[in-house]
Amino acid sequence: MDKKTTAFIERMGLIWENEGFPRIAGRIFGVALISPQACSLDQFAEVLGVSKASVSNDARMLEKFGMIERVGMPGDRRDYYQITRDSTARSLSARVDRLRVFEDAISDAMTLKIAQADVRDRLVVHQKAYRAVITALEATVADLKTQDSPTRRSKHA
Repeated sequence: MDKKTTAFIERMGLIWENEGFPRIAGRIFGVALISPQACSLDQFAEVLGVSKASVSNDARMLEKFGMIERVGMPGDRRDYYQITRDSTARSLSARVDRLRVFEDAISDAMTLKIAQADVRDRLVVHQKAYRAVITALEATVADLKTQDSPTRRSKHA
C-alpha cells in the first residue's frame, strides 16, 4: 500500500477518534471507503496491522451504525464488508441528532431567568446558528436520499 493511501486511512482513524469512536473503526471505514470490493475481516486486519478480533468488534459497530454492510461471496463462508450506499446520509443524520441535543439544551437555557441582555443575546445567537446548521444538514440528507432512490439509480445505471 502506498504512503498516501496509508496516510488517508490513518487520517480517517484520527477523525473518527476525535468524534469519540475507536480509531480502528475509522480506519476500517477508510479502507472500506476506498476499496473497490468488499473486504473480509482478515483483509482489514492485514491492511491495518491489527488483530482480527479488534476489527471484528469495530466492523460490527460500523455495521450497527449502517456505515458498512455485511455481504457474502459465492463459495466463501467468510463475511465480507463494504461501504453502504447511504453511509453519507446516515453519518449526517447522526450528526443532526447530536446537534439537536445541544440545540435542545440551548432552548432550555432560553427559559431561564437571565437578566443580562448580553447573556440572552448569546443564547439567541447559539440557538439561531444551531437551527441554521440543522436545517441545512436536514436538506442535504433529504437531497442525498433522493439522489440514491432506486428510481434514480435505475435511470442512471
